[in-house]
Amino acid sequence: MVSIPMDQLNLKIIKDMISRADVKSVDMAKRYNTPLSTIQRRGTKLERRVLKRRYYIDISRLGWRQADLLISVAQGDCEGLGRKLLDTYRSNIIATSLRIGNPKINLLAQAFYQNTEELHWLVEGIKSIPEVKSVDWSEVVKIVETDNVRMIDRVFGGKDSVD
Repeated sequence: MVSIPMDQLNLKIIKDMISRADVKSVDMAKRYNTPLSTIQRRGTKLERRVLKRRYYIDISRLGWRQADLLISVAQGDCEGLGRKLLDTYRSNIIATSLRIGNPKINLLAQAFYQNTEELHWLVEGIKSIPEVKSVDWSEVVKIVETDNVRMIDRVFGGKDSVD
């Protein structure tokens, strides 16, 4: 577990950095009436210990589609199968993760594809793997909203608001 003091200023910096990836330290320093060097030092420390900077491609704008493949593995190494899928279907699968909750689904693969025929080929190929019992899929039609700022107060102190 990462140990870093989470005072009000650190929480505000995290919220700013998560909600606006291009936020400038000078703007935060002015907004919070805090020396620029303090904002920069804390921001750097938070980036090293807690935050991950990440870019992503909105493939839907390029005409591609995205789906989660819900895979039931009968026996064997789910993690190994996840790696095998990433290797074998590298032109379609971008991530795999182990799952619990639904007893029928223990592996999830995130896939991208251009059309229904390509998705069908992918699903049938995965179904042909001996340790795979079944494959269901669910296409991402639209991401309604993502708001990671909501979890900050809960994760770093259990408060409802830090404004």
